[in-house]
Amino acid sequence: MIINLGVIIAGILVHYLSSNKPDLIIGTIVFILVIQGAFRILKLSK
Repeated sequence: MIINLGVIIAGILVHYLSSNKPDLIIGTIVFILVIQGAFRILKLSK
């Protein structure tokens, strides 16, 4: 849910700022969170 909220906020910022920077920042944060979750799952599976 937090990621979805971040994506919505990034979309609003992209629209109002006419810049793609907010989208890139939120995308990077989402990527980091997903990778962390994947590593946790891999550790639990051992």
